[in-house]
Amino acid sequence: MSAKKLRVGLALSSLRGGGAERVTLTLANALLERGHRVDLFLAQCKGVYRSGVPQGLRLYYPGRWKADRSLLRHFRERGIAVAALDVNPAAAARAWFALRRRHPGIRIRPGSAYYALGVAAYLREARPDALLSALPMANVAALLGMELANARTPLVIGLHYLVGLTYAEEQLTRARALYPQATAFAAVSQAVADDASERLGVDPARFHAIYNGLPIEEIRRMSEEEPPCEWFTDGGPPVILTVGSDEPRKDHGTLMEAFGLVRREREARLVIMGDSSPDYKRRLLSIAERHGAERDVAFLDFDENPYRAMRRAAVFALSSWREAFPNALIEAMACGAPVVSADCPSGPHEALGGGKWGTLTPMRDPPALARAILSALDGDAPSTDEAGRRAEDFGEARMAADYEALFAQMAEEGGAGD
Repeated sequence: MSAKKLRVGLALSSLRGGGAERVTLTLANALLERGHRVDLFLAQCKGVYRSGVPQGLRLYYPGRWKADRSLLRHFRERGIAVAALDVNPAAAARAWFALRRRHPGIRIRPGSAYYALGVAAYLREARPDALLSALPMANVAALLGMELANARTPLVIGLHYLVGLTYAEEQLTRARALYPQATAFAAVSQAVADDASERLGVDPARFHAIYNGLPIEEIRRMSEEEPPCEWFTDGGPPVILTVGSDEPRKDHGTLMEAFGLVRREREARLVIMGDSSPDYKRRLLSIAERHGAERDVAFLDFDENPYRAMRRAAVFALSSWREAFPNALIEAMACGAPVVSADCPSGPHEALGGGKWGTLTPMRDPPALARAILSALDGDAPSTDEAGRRAEDFGEARMAADYEALFAQMAEEGGAGD
């Protein structure tokens, strides 16, 4: 543990229901428990992860931007300090024009300038020892906010996605222009670090692979709660579970095709948990209908406790064609569910040890995914006990120690990167 207690700022776009947000809040809690002061800057004060925000931190947001009043009320009722930063539209407009003059080769939207001005106000008021941003929007806001504040606060850019597969050309141009100003980069896997270094043209020595840390014991405790659907307890056919929104990269179409093939061999049911549009559900159900399996598919909304379903799932399946670091795989392993995953770039391969702790299949290959699911249903899968022990390698204490060491080093050295 670092001897010096630090004040650390964590910057997020919002509290929407994503893995990066969940991990950032887990890090906040772990740093608080280690005696550090923690601030959370939200570019947009909205989102569903309200219960995940730990008591003890201080929350900042641009005060004149539309905020979720029920979210603010929830924080205040829990005793979480909330600070509305004085950012007004006129100042944001001036900042936008100034940033466009400084960076004529990239597109800067008015909203980005507003969020950046919020970061600048936060840096001037709180004066943290280090700032960590997560996800592209918050990364850009943090970098531009540093410029506007003329701050020398050490800044870590969080990389939760593969830059080469995720960033559109405009995003990549902006990242190449701005990201090198950061002090360091924290990537959720070594593959993500290597990819970003190459794509951005930044020295690999400035990248640190820090795996997402998850509250494993808390996950296991929460998994004991009552499941969200009677399919998990009614003694019926085994349930195949996946967790994720309707993002294209989740490729639930491949999973649905695979499920249809599974249903030709044996009785089973599929639960897809996560926010998705009615049209998205209709398209997936049309695939199930072709296989005569539509009655065996259920959609559940986003749940802050998916672990109670994972604990009772016969198989947890991931069909994505891109996952920088698969939080859900680790969570399912911690809950004792056999896991099957597409071997997509890049996280599943690292998390599962190349197939040692879960079955890997070619991505976008429904027959291969179906065969792997059937094998898991028949008990022919890597040991769930060993997979559970593997999940403990990704605990929050390890992640917090890695970040703590990086923050302490940067705070001691001071200044931004070359």
